[in-house]
Amino acid sequence: MSKKSDAFEHAIVTMARKYIGTNLPSRLPSWMLEEGIIPSSIITEVYGIGSQSRLNKTDVIIFLNQGEPIKISAKLLNADYFGNWYGHKRFLVEFGENAFYRMTAAATDWANYWAETAIAPFVGVSICFGKRTGNTAQNFTDIFTTEDILTVARGFGNGDSVANCMYISDYPAKTITELINSLDEISTYTVNQATENFKIAYRPINPLTEGTNRGKNVYTKFQPFEPLKHRTTITNPRELFQLGNFVQVEPNRLNHNHILNELDSIYNIYIPRKSK
Repeated sequence: MSKKSDAFEHAIVTMARKYIGTNLPSRLPSWMLEEGIIPSSIITEVYGIGSQSRLNKTDVIIFLNQGEPIKISAKLLNADYFGNWYGHKRFLVEFGENAFYRMTAAATDWANYWAETAIAPFVGVSICFGKRTGNTAQNFTDIFTTEDILTVARGFGNGDSVANCMYISDYPAKTITELINSLDEISTYTVNQATENFKIAYRPINPLTEGTNRGKNVYTKFQPFEPLKHRTTITNPRELFQLGNFVQVEPNRLNHNHILNELDSIYNIYIPRKSK
């Protein structure tokens, strides 16, 4: 999470904790009732758990003396991603193997297209899900089902980490009533409204300028046609992409650093890396 997102979550928790021991409103929206949230329940505890794990879709959880807790996915209005940096292991659990192979095929097509005019070198492409415009975006439903949007927005499985509502705002609510009235259900409609249509965001990583992101799993990789005769340093994308093209990958947790190591050790192509 970003510092702004952390501060947003913390402000909601701080406010909501002032209402521990008080009741929820006696009337709640029908979607809340369907989630098992009971009107007039007493607030017993409030925690911020969004920063505890990248797998948590719940940012703020409000425990009640009866029924299901309120599990809030809290996002600033300008938040771009509902699902940030999907690795292979997580992808397989949430979407399955068939979707993975559709994803690597699409990412490979995109990478070969992007390489034609790229102004920076890259050897792999990672992915995120959410709000995206321009040539680095693809429609989510080109690869996934409409129902998969809910998996990205709510989380996968059961438990406290799986959100049951959204709060999207530029400012944290000042009272518990304001917060409750501002919550939205998580449906394909509300998520698409929040993101202006759900997208796959392609993330080519420039090893010259990006450090920690090189550890993210890739959905396509650069494959040279043959090894160079001598170890050669390459920083220009035009020079790099004349030597090979992008190919599909297996779900083996391959990342950008792995590819850079292979290019150097097997193909004599050395691309300098920014230190982490």
